[in-house]
Amino acid sequence: MYTYTTERGRLGNQIIRNLCVSLIAEKHNLFVEYSGYSKILLLGINLFIGKNRFDNFIELNDDNFFTILNLPQLNNNIYANNHYFQTKEITNFLYNYLHP
Repeated sequence: MYTYTTERGRLGNQIIRNLCVSLIAEKHNLFVEYSGYSKILLLGINLFIGKNRFDNFIELNDDNFFTILNLPQLNNNIYANNHYFQTKEITNFLYNYLHP
């Protein structure tokens, strides 16, 4: 079992979802399989693929994104495929991440 993203939504939706997952994956070294990975890579956006896999999943959504991102330790895969992460707070955070 591992974290994965699906092709739910168009490419822009996938980029935002995958960036959210990637940031959490990088912090917690999660193995992730991303939808649209090669297309997003061609745009110059690197997505993190770690090594940790777990038997359990925790759902990632708009309301808990920052909470999970800031956890000191995560012992679950994340499931983010039911959400688009397009709140003002999240999209501003991603914008600032992409434009340091």
